[in-house]
Amino acid sequence: MEAKKAPKMIKKMFDLGELSTIDPETKYRYSLTAKCPVDGEYASVTRFEKTGHSLGRVIFKCEICSTEFEVPQSEIMVI
Repeated sequence: MEAKKAPKMIKKMFDLGELSTIDPETKYRYSLTAKCPVDGEYASVTRFEKTGHSLGRVIFKCEICSTEFEVPQSEIMVI
């Protein structure tokens, strides 16, 4: 599946403190991803911090170049 922008879904995930969510209709599990600033490949969540029950920070790590990075919530996608 191709990564896509889904601002409402991502905001809900952050509010609930979840790194993934299941689409109730299709039963597909969506996970957070972001493009690596070094090579443009999609990266997975490697670390996160919570503020109460919400996600505060999400750190991604590129599986190709091993770069760890953080992006604004507006640049996070789901896959």
